[in-house]
Amino acid sequence: MFSLLALAGAAGGLVNAFLAREGFVIWRTEHLPNGETVWRPGFLGNVAVGAITALVLAGLYSPLALVPIGAEVGSYQLTVGGLMGALLSGIGGARLLTNEVNRRFEGITTEQLTKALEEWAKSREH
Repeated sequence: MFSLLALAGAAGGLVNAFLAREGFVIWRTEHLPNGETVWRPGFLGNVAVGAITALVLAGLYSPLALVPIGAEVGSYQLTVGGLMGALLSGIGGARLLTNEVNRRFEGITTEQLTKALEEWAKSREH
């Protein structure tokens, strides 16, 4: 059952890649002018995200969410819904952390750029 859900989600990822501006591009790395390297996952990234998203949504919002998995601990038992919720919160938490780090980095970069421009302007006055 899980493999069928993942396969359907992967097919959705393929459709998304087909509709995207870049289309079926294989993964690659890009070297930016500032020296930074960016990894672009291409259509395979779309396929992977589609498969994971299908599993998470089916695990949270279908009757599958109530299926118990694993051993019972006290009066608690892990369900598919609980597991998928943990997966989703991990993805979301990682995204929030990445955004916060990027925001701070951009703030520091803006500060440094402002100081450099002020120093440059002062040097031009003299």
